[in-house]
Amino acid sequence: MPGSVPRIVVRDASGNEREVELVHTPFTLGRQSDNDLVLLDNRISRLHASILHDGHDYIIQDTGSRHGTFVNGERVTSCPLRSGDLIGLGVADACQIYFLSEQAALPRLLAEIGKARESPLPQLQHLGLLLKMAEMLNRAPALEEVLTALVDSAIQIADAERGLLFLRDDGGRLDLRLARGRGGVHLPPALSDYSREVVDRVVETGREEATLQEETTGRSANETGILRQGLRGVVAIPLQKLPMMEMGGETIIQAAPELLGVLYLDSRARATALTGLDRQVLMTLAIEGATVIENARMFRLTREQERMRHELALARNIQQSLLPRQLPRSDFFELRALSIPCQTVGGDYYDVVRLPGDRHGFTVADVSGKGLPAAMMAASLQGAFGAVAAGDPELPELFRRVNEFLVERTPPEMFATMFYGVLGPQGEFCFANGGHAPPLVLRARAEVRSLESSNFPLGLFAGVKFQAFQERLEAGDHVLIFSDGVTEAQDARHELFGESRLQSLLASCAGLSTQVLTDRVVAAIREFVGTAPQADDLTLLVLRYGPTA
Repeated sequence: MPGSVPRIVVRDASGNEREVELVHTPFTLGRQSDNDLVLLDNRISRLHASILHDGHDYIIQDTGSRHGTFVNGERVTSCPLRSGDLIGLGVADACQIYFLSEQAALPRLLAEIGKARESPLPQLQHLGLLLKMAEMLNRAPALEEVLTALVDSAIQIADAERGLLFLRDDGGRLDLRLARGRGGVHLPPALSDYSREVVDRVVETGREEATLQEETTGRSANETGILRQGLRGVVAIPLQKLPMMEMGGETIIQAAPELLGVLYLDSRARATALTGLDRQVLMTLAIEGATVIENARMFRLTREQERMRHELALARNIQQSLLPRQLPRSDFFELRALSIPCQTVGGDYYDVVRLPGDRHGFTVADVSGKGLPAAMMAASLQGAFGAVAAGDPELPELFRRVNEFLVERTPPEMFATMFYGVLGPQGEFCFANGGHAPPLVLRARAEVRSLESSNFPLGLFAGVKFQAFQERLEAGDHVLIFSDGVTEAQDARHELFGESRLQSLLASCAGLSTQVLTDRVVAAIREFVGTAPQADDLTLLVLRYGPTA
């Protein structure tokens, strides 16, 4: 057997094998006679694929073949090869080609395990080597690498012909995740010639099983009492998450172990030797196998959570960039605004639209729900509303067109509330409100008034008609436009901040600048909420009409 030189093993339809060393690269495969590996099958292209070496990895490349090149069942144009990969050249029933290379740590350790069988104390040798194996496996960052090393190790320790690893998916169903043969070769993932009865019993009982079976009938040899030809030895081991111990007063509660999967080994050539494998070795293998799988799974979940946090952070940055980078400055109004999502991203937003005649439109919207779905709909709504509003249509027509847009393009359970007000230089304030929290007007004389409206939210019903209203602002008046995250902010007892508390606060803020008024409102909400978590997105826009300093 070659040592450090990578090789490919070619197995024809009759099961005959031959090995070819990759003594040089590029190494070509195809039907033409001058290839390094000649395969006499008319369905394989003349020059089908080649194996290259980039100084670090061996890479297989498809060379424009008719039926494609596959690695472990997936079609590729260029793909790094790992030891045991199954290479397919276009057709499923052609010969099987396996790529084999030396792996630094694993073969040395498995060679030691092979020597352990000749030791006078094989159990102790096995145990020590298994612990070394676990240490190595726990350092492997990729789940597939962990699983492959685990199954290859089990095959070598048990001297089995093949090993199958069944793992439970998120729905609790047991699926065949990996199939490996002796020598580190991948087996087809759709295997069916294993003992399903043994696997089912191990899942049901949670205990390992070692048995001899008649290969033709699947019956245990113990049932007949006769040892015939055609026997196979089967060992199946439950891979279980270790039980957790909890203290409840003076009572110790032990949770049942959780089944992660089943490791299945079988052999025809050495059937009796397989079933006589030491129980201690089996148990150690099961514990270490479950540990590395759980660790790899937790590592994968952690990486997935990190990826999601990174994507949400990017989404937050994108959402924040959609808000006005700089609020407009004017001789006749002053403006402050902020938006605080209760999660990383939210469904609230505010915007300012410049209109002809030195007028400005001010928007605050609140999409139903929270998190990423609400943020996506808010971004879509902001784009659509801003584009239509820039054309300066009448407000009822503006709301009608945006409502139809949302009805056609969003799920029925999602909708948006929106307030939009247009301020002119003479204090005329025309507005429309689609189901949004009514803004509050703080007069310069400390009077507080609510701008009520009876329009439906946007996106609920097609063909809805909307009304617009008008208010005359005087110098020093403030308009407070906000989402329901302001009035519905909750304290630890789930009491709401409420509109009456907000109106009382505003009555004491007449004559203040927009910055001071905004700070006072936010501070009052935070003092009221205390240590309770933020229950909803909070958006606040404060507009003051009159000459600015």
